Amino acid sequence: MNAEFNITVLGTARAGKTSLLSSIYSQLAQVIGEASGLEIKPVADADVLLDQQVSNLQSAFNSITQMPLNNADVVQPTTIPEEKVKPKPRYEFKFGIDSKKSKTTFKKSSIVDVGALLNLRQNSKRSPNRLDTHHSDIGYRFNLGQKNKKPKMQLVLRDYPGEQILDNSKEVINRIRECAVTLITIDTPALMIEGNSAFPWSFHKERNQLEKKKNGTTNIHSIFQEAYKELKDKKLVILAPVKCEKWMKEPESASLLLERIKAGYDSLLQLLASENLKDNVAVVVTPVETLGSIVYAYMDNQDVYSPQFMKRSVSSKYDPRYGDQPLRYMLRFVLKRFLEKPGFWFDWFGDDKPFLNAIHDFAKDCKSDYSQGIQTSGFSVIQGSQLL
Repeated sequence: MNAEFNITVLGTARAGKTSLLSSIYSQLAQVIGEASGLEIKPVADADVLLDQQVSNLQSAFNSITQMPLNNADVVQPTTIPEEKVKPKPRYEFKFGIDSKKSKTTFKKSSIVDVGALLNLRQNSKRSPNRLDTHHSDIGYRFNLGQKNKKPKMQLVLRDYPGEQILDNSKEVINRIRECAVTLITIDTPALMIEGNSAFPWSFHKERNQLEKKKNGTTNIHSIFQEAYKELKDKKLVILAPVKCEKWMKEPESASLLLERIKAGYDSLLQLLASENLKDNVAVVVTPVETLGSIVYAYMDNQDVYSPQFMKRSVSSKYDPRYGDQPLRYMLRFVLKRFLEKPGFWFDWFGDDKPFLNAIHDFAKDCKSDYSQGIQTSGFSVIQGSQLL
């Protein structure tokens, strides 16, 4: 049985969630294949759908000029394919009169699910060999293992339309609670650019803090407060700025981006650093250049979030950067959980030291690793280094 490792994203509509996952995907085979000893392969239609998303990102470079592009040009909407196969329920219930026993009977359909015990698996059983399509999200599955050997692990990247945060926040909260890793997609221009001076942080509050809401209660702080209530499992939260090319160009502006993240997410970071959570939650900042050669230029209207983007040059091509970094931290997190609970994990991996060594070698190349004396501008392990 392959270990199933679930990752979800959090962000508003057109913040860049699908672009982030697509950029990670576009660099997976290239980065993992570079002398890492690992091999990653998409399951079912995951590559088809993500290839289409990558193609959508590449289309932003089709113009023969450097004319401005708006947010809709550089960030595609998230759509969920029609569900073809319904997941089988975990339990089977039988109601009525039994010929031998005059009472309701209950039958458990499977043995204890170790994945559920470690909180790495969704509650509903889904086939590991097909694309997950659900009424509220989609799961892109990838098998990971040693080269030329049977895969040992399956990564499930869960995506959904950003409108759910307002329309179905309970679903979003449950998804964060169930998944071991949450990628918070940060709309970088909204974070870095002040709108009308009378309303500081106005773009950030609307686009990233989720404070422009219908029900008056849903925001990023309250989402995590509810999702991590009475938390007992280890979690990894990755703050991933996207559309950040302008600020990642120079070390000084990258450092400014990091400081702005710490200030803009102060309330959330304080929550995750609280006494009840700090020992169980690792927090990492990993910028991802989802396009690479298209940069923020200006705000078309200072009163409304209306970013305009430009290609670096007329001949610029799609060139994402740092898409490997979230994956490296995820695998470090997985490996550490194995070392903590080898009894459970050996059911999945077996005594396969070459595979574990390959994960360890791949995960070493993180841009921020205080234990190795590595610190790259814009990247940071804010808390929980002991969990990585």
